[in-house]
Amino acid sequence: MSGPRIVPCGDDALRLVTRASDDRHLIAGVLRSSGSWREVVVGRESVTVQFDPVALQPSAARDLLKKTVSMNLCDQQSVQPEVTLTVSTDEASAPDLSTCAEANRCTIEEFLSKIHDSSLMVDMLGFAPGFAYVSGVDQSLSGGRLENPRQRVPAGSIGFIKGSLGIYALEGPGGWPIIGRTDAILFDKSSPDPFLLSAGTPLQIEWA
Repeated sequence: MSGPRIVPCGDDALRLVTRASDDRHLIAGVLRSSGSWREVVVGRESVTVQFDPVALQPSAARDLLKKTVSMNLCDQQSVQPEVTLTVSTDEASAPDLSTCAEANRCTIEEFLSKIHDSSLMVDMLGFAPGFAYVSGVDQSLSGGRLENPRQRVPAGSIGFIKGSLGIYALEGPGGWPIIGRTDAILFDKSSPDPFLLSAGTPLQIEWA
């Protein structure tokens, strides 16, 4: 693949602006496994790395990054196991489900089936700690944000916007229409890696 552009981000970070979105998680996996970077963060069209400017000069960090991403990533394999979430769709757990289905001129069962059959992957984390943007939702389904965002969205809630799901690991405000809620432990503060979902995680939704 052609290499992504490398853009400086302050004194201790570099951003790879990618063109092939399917490669971002592979690139991030290679960078994390190298042990050369303080932090590796996947964005929608980029991968950003933080380095120690005392141990590594910016020019050396750039050369190292360029060398890493010039590897044949087609030979790399994703090591992240698929996560299955069981999601409740009763009225209390899915206050916007019927509205989303009606807007798409399909039954609730048809709407949920299209999402179930989609190839889902956690694209990135952002907006709030542990909030997972999930890509791959059937593009035939349309939908936008709520006109009036909620002040409180329970942890485990699953939101829907065209092409994406949004999964709330923690309780907080939010503007995504809510189509379900999982009781899976998405945040465990006692764990070294407290969030269940991370960028690149393949995801399967089972509706209950």
